[in-house]
Amino acid sequence: MSKQKVVMFDFDGVIADSFNIFFTEFTRACEELGFHKLNSKEVLLSLFDGNLILSLFKLGFPPWKLRELFQKFQPRIAEANSRVKPFDGIKETLEDISRTYPTYIISSNLSEAVRNFLTRESINGIQDILGADVETSKVKKIKQISKKHPNHKPYYIGDTCGDIKEGREANAITVAVTWGWHSKERLLKSNPDYIVDTPEELRELLLS
Repeated sequence: MSKQKVVMFDFDGVIADSFNIFFTEFTRACEELGFHKLNSKEVLLSLFDGNLILSLFKLGFPPWKLRELFQKFQPRIAEANSRVKPFDGIKETLEDISRTYPTYIISSNLSEAVRNFLTRESINGIQDILGADVETSKVKKIKQISKKHPNHKPYYIGDTCGDIKEGREANAITVAVTWGWHSKERLLKSNPDYIVDTPEELRELLLS
């Protein structure tokens, strides 16, 4: 089998240290639409045990209000991302990996917000960004990118149990990072193929 890889990164919690800002802005947008069940950080974190949008629906969010939620959330998260910083060492890791393998971002965030963040932080080498505005299923997005690179082994890097589950369902090799939204103990329950504690470990794993 080819040793070539195609590498797909989650954004929030892997690249961007954004949990507190995401929690504030996302819950505020939901509350303005009359949805008040995101009343603690743990409730929000539990949404990421699976697919964010499906978990939100299961919690009782009306599916017909999803477009309105995105309309409220998009300008706020775009502004909020101007206050978000990348995790230490992740920029260098991303750029080293992207010089060797095709590298993408697959996220529940919005593509434009991610793109603006990368531009502001001068993070280069990302081939494309597939946010929630492109498709809400990470499984479909991972498969879409894998089809573009049929001779490459797909890797998906995430920081939540939902990331790992969707990566596995899409037949990607899953890598859980422990500096993000879900704890190491929680991530281990999702049985990732690999688990790493620092961006440097991630770089060594992918470039070895």
